[in-house]
Amino acid sequence: MTRLVVLVVALLAAACGPGRVVRGGAVNVDLLAAIRSGLARLRGLEFTAEVPASPLSSADVRARLARELDETFRPGEIERLTAVEVRLGLLPEGTVLRPIYERLFESQIAAFYDPRAKDLGISTEALGAGGFWIGMLSTLTNHDFVGELLISHELTHALQDQHFGLPTVPEALTDSHGDRLLARRALLEGDATLASFAYVGGGRLDARTVGLVTEQMHGLPAQLAAQYPDLPDAIRDPLAFQYDDGTSFAADAYLRGGWAAVDRAHRDPPASTEQVLHPARYFEQRDPPVEITLGGTDRLEADGWRTSVEDTVGELGIRILIGHGLSPAGAIAAADGWGGDRIRALTRGDDLVLVWMTAWDREADAADFAGALPVVRPDARIERRGAHVLVVLGPPGSLPRLDALPPRVWERTRFTPAG
Repeated sequence: MTRLVVLVVALLAAACGPGRVVRGGAVNVDLLAAIRSGLARLRGLEFTAEVPASPLSSADVRARLARELDETFRPGEIERLTAVEVRLGLLPEGTVLRPIYERLFESQIAAFYDPRAKDLGISTEALGAGGFWIGMLSTLTNHDFVGELLISHELTHALQDQHFGLPTVPEALTDSHGDRLLARRALLEGDATLASFAYVGGGRLDARTVGLVTEQMHGLPAQLAAQYPDLPDAIRDPLAFQYDDGTSFAADAYLRGGWAAVDRAHRDPPASTEQVLHPARYFEQRDPPVEITLGGTDRLEADGWRTSVEDTVGELGIRILIGHGLSPAGAIAAADGWGGDRIRALTRGDDLVLVWMTAWDREADAADFAGALPVVRPDARIERRGAHVLVVLGPPGSLPRLDALPPRVWERTRFTPAG
């Protein structure tokens, strides 16, 4: 009830507003200009270029999404990535990722900023979301609460792009840093979430309001699970992480020094999902990841095996993986103390071998992970040496034939301490 009262007061304070974001199938340019001006004042960042906005039908949204997927993944890359995540245990057998991405994002996208085209797309059919009470308040106040929340969120991404740069060139699948990219995405989404709520609240963002926003975002994982019960958690959880944990991380920065502190985080973004999950490991005792350079697979390569994927799983990915066999609390405990990791997938024909080296803060953390992983991957070869754990997964029945691989990987892998 308190949150509803706060919302009603915020909306009524802006009564006699400028109407809806989309009117008669066209973008309300006056409202867009007002949002842009108010958002720039709130964030303390000026727009350095115009951000064109276009209304999009559902077909237009689908076409933009298809183009985005085509620009992100080269032909065959989604299938290669899927094979690796299925073998590791992150995705169930039979998963086909592209239709999952299409279904998820088509149903969720109401507005989006495109950092390649530098424009704003607004779905004319999705802005009716919000339910009866939001619709009633919007009518009474002539204030498009949902539309302004979404547009201010996406225009914050435009500000981020103009001042800090948003990634537009996909990493090569054989030299990816997905955990680092996900951490950056969490900061971007967290900042935009805070800014959009501050905008529709009249610019007020004190500690109490920040607490209300982060509390609401904590409910997102359960909401997504209820809305998409058949969606793999390896897809659903990273999405929730960007908005839930990302908002908490941005809020931590804001409460330490206002928007200037959020801007400083953009200039020096979190390097891992660990730092977002545990903000003190970024803001207080900085805990950057160990850089791992995998070696020792040369004999496989000489025998016709080729690297198809190389990436970093990260603390969040390990939580999700271990969560397939342990309770949520057990998975969190097994992933805590992550220090760095690198996984390489090698293929020859239809066969696939995974070589995964992980580094941990303490030997006890490494032992926890090594003890938990067999619950979900009993077919893996797992070796621990101090605070490092090596995992090898091969085709069924192949591990005895791979006996020579682990010693060479241990011998030739390099660990570069953070900092």
